[in-house]
Amino acid sequence: MPDLTTTYLGLTLRNPLLVSSCPLCESVENIRRMEEAGAAAVVLPSLFEEQINIEGELLDRYLSHGAECYAEALSYFPDMASYKLGPEEYLEHIRRAKAAVSIPIIGSLNGITPSGWIRYAKAIEEAGADALELNIYYIPTDPNLTSVEVERRYVELVRAVKASVTIPVAVKLGHFFT
Repeated sequence: MPDLTTTYLGLTLRNPLLVSSCPLCESVENIRRMEEAGAAAVVLPSLFEEQINIEGELLDRYLSHGAECYAEALSYFPDMASYKLGPEEYLEHIRRAKAAVSIPIIGSLNGITPSGWIRYAKAIEEAGADALELNIYYIPTDPNLTSVEVERRYVELVRAVKASVTIPVAVKLGHFFT
């Protein structure tokens, strides 16, 4: 059999078959099957910073709505700080996948704030991801913004994330990119 070994993001892969992010990657059992079927690496679905923020805000709104109507209502639910919101499930999925397979697991991140990109990139690295894909989807709404300025924002973001992690970083560009 021919040697199909290759590299991607500096990672040595047994072949060039890289499973792209898809719903099948949400299950560790499916990832195990992908490895058995010959996949050399798997890209997990993206962690979306804005989804984390919105879920937290909605839960807080629902839990606090009408809470002051009756004094005893204040103790019905714990304070927001008591709830485990955010990327915990995503990070645990990375840990479980890494424990289950020997192929590289590549995390994916879609952020909205500079601090969010950096914070979640570090968390994904700490969870054990072998590499990170940045799913950047910036929609320029200012008609005076040049393509050079848009591209500069991408480069600045990638530099900031790369400076905060040691794992390889790739950028997924959408088809509407400048």
